[in-house]
Amino acid sequence: MSDNLKIWDALRRPPSEALKGFKRGGGFSGTAIKPMWSIQAMTEHFGPCGEGWGITKPKFETFNANNEILVFCTVSIWWNDLSNEVWGVGGDKILVSQSSGLRTDDEAFKKAYTDAITNALKYLGVGADIHMGLWDGSKYADEEAHENVTTIPTKAATRQEFQDLCRVMNLCSTPSELLEWAKASKSRIDQLNPDLITNLRASFDDKMTELKAKAA
Repeated sequence: MSDNLKIWDALRRPPSEALKGFKRGGGFSGTAIKPMWSIQAMTEHFGPCGEGWGITKPKFETFNANNEILVFCTVSIWWNDLSNEVWGVGGDKILVSQSSGLRTDDEAFKKAYTDAITNALKYLGVGADIHMGLWDGSKYADEEAHENVTTIPTKAATRQEFQDLCRVMNLCSTPSELLEWAKASKSRIDQLNPDLITNLRASFDDKMTELKAKAA
């Protein structure tokens, strides 16, 4: 195990009971990590929150857009030392426009905060297998029962293509660049298996939220 990947490899794979399905607008669905597992994993590896690792004071910003009110949260995570720090941005809607009218969400700030923490923890590798699209339904759960199995079977070429697409996507620095990337990469994305497409779309949404927050 490379020292550079020591933390990543320790935190990359959540147990099946720490996972949950999700659905988004536009018919997107996939697998997400329960936030409390991420906190538990960090505590097991570094110690109690506030001692071995911690979360900085969140910064919230709200914006009006198309008759809706959006909230974005920026937060950072530190580990071992306050100088070790990674950042995350999360977002949600306080006021939502629906066909039946306007709806408010009194938990929007909490959801944005949780989203920001989860996005920051990605940089340490927390739940990386899920974010990288390595979830494969029952195969993932079956392997968990065998301690000597350390990798999830995937088609190497497909996984490499997914990783290459993610790498280029993360180089985009503005929303327009991200949209251009999506347009130019459509044929390559369509060749991925459904689980990887779902995870790539979720990563795209997270990236777009982050870039819009920076541009605001």
